[in-house]
Amino acid sequence: MKSIRNLLFAALVYLSFNGLAFSNSTNYVPETSSGFNPFSSSSCDCTCDECRNCSNKHSSSDPWGSNSGYNVMSSRDFADFKKLINDRTFESTKMDMTRDVIVTNAFTTDQVREILSWFTFESNKLELAKLAFASTYDWNNYYKLYDIFVFESNVTDLDNFIKNKK
Repeated sequence: MKSIRNLLFAALVYLSFNGLAFSNSTNYVPETSSGFNPFSSSSCDCTCDECRNCSNKHSSSDPWGSNSGYNVMSSRDFADFKKLINDRTFESTKMDMTRDVIVTNAFTTDQVREILSWFTFESNKLELAKLAFASTYDWNNYYKLYDIFVFESNVTDLDNFIKNKK
């Protein structure tokens, strides 16, 4: 019975990744020869004239470095992700699925904040906040997450984690 449940879970995660990780997002940052894009094999998925007038580019205030190539999850895909997680009953299942999505996508701090709000236990929120830091596009706004935590020790732990990663 447990192996069937694990197989069904794996199939659900696989199907959800096909819709989430490889979607055609509107928050695309084209890669350059020095950029790294773990989410795309091409330099741009828009149809403009060689990306010279591309409206999908982020500004040069990119905290990852100019044209880092990170593909932030679109609002539509984020809504699909939220529905997928909210349809789960157990927090442990939600955690497993959320971990898998976090390591294969990029997010804004506001999206991470919303993800953390889906969880009850502070230890789960802290774990996800740390995990999502590496794939957060605007990590300079991570201070917005501090008031999610009730316990001051978790705020301090996250703050120390961020300081060590910069």
